[in-house]
Amino acid sequence: MDGKEKAVTAVALLALGTILSAQPAGKPQDHLNRAADAILKLKSAQFTLTREGAPAFLDEKLGVTFTAAQCVYAAPDRVSCEVKIASKSGTVLQLTRVWVPEGTFQSNPLTRQFAKAPPDATFNGVVLFAKTGIPDLLRTSVQKPQLVGSETLRSKSTIHFKGDVRGDKLLTLIGSGSTIKPELTYPVDFWMEGRSANPVRIHVVEPAGNGWLIDLFAVNEPVDIPTPKVPEPSKQ
Repeated sequence: MDGKEKAVTAVALLALGTILSAQPAGKPQDHLNRAADAILKLKSAQFTLTREGAPAFLDEKLGVTFTAAQCVYAAPDRVSCEVKIASKSGTVLQLTRVWVPEGTFQSNPLTRQFAKAPPDATFNGVVLFAKTGIPDLLRTSVQKPQLVGSETLRSKSTIHFKGDVRGDKLLTLIGSGSTIKPELTYPVDFWMEGRSANPVRIHVVEPAGNGWLIDLFAVNEPVDIPTPKVPEPSKQ
C-alpha cells in the first residue's frame, strides 16, 4: 500500500469513526424509556396538535371538526388549548378548551364565555403527559422500535426513532374523533433531544394521507393556567 492509498484509507476510517460516534449508544427501547422519564419530569411545555388530511371530529353529534390546536401544559394536571374548529356549514371558528382538576371547560366560540365541556368529549390534553399517556406508550407499546438517525429539528439536535403502535393505545391519547381503528397498528415516528431526552415531535401516520403531528417546545418555562370562571345561571 503506497502513501496515497494509506491516506485514502485513513480518511475513510476517520469518516466511519465520525459516523459511528454520532449514533446514540444503547438500544432504541432504552432511549424511549429515557424520554418517558423526561416527560414525567416536565414542569411545563407548549405543544401543537395538528390534524393532517381529513379533519377529526371534536363533536361528532354536531358535526364540529378541528384541524389544529395550540396548547400549554402545566404539571401535573393542567392543560389549555386554543382549538381551530369548523362547523357543519363550514364556518371556521376558535374555542378554548381547558383541563384542570375541577373539570374540563370549553369556551363558546362566539361569546368566549366558559361552560363545562360536553360529557362525551374524548380527547384529554392532560392524559398526554400522565404516566398512563405518552410515557406508557413509549415504555410498553412501540413495536419493533428502530433508530432512524440523528437529525436537526427546529434548530435542536434530535434522535429520530420509528416503530408501530396499536390503535387502541393511540386512541387513549388522541380520542375517538379520528379514523384510527383499535385493532390495527400504525407507523409512529418520535424525535427526542439527545442530552435531555425531552420529546420534540411525535408523528402518527394513518391511511389515505391522514395523520397526527404533535410538536413540543418551550419546556419548563413559567406558565399559568387558571381555572375558568363559569357564569352563574340567571335567575328567573
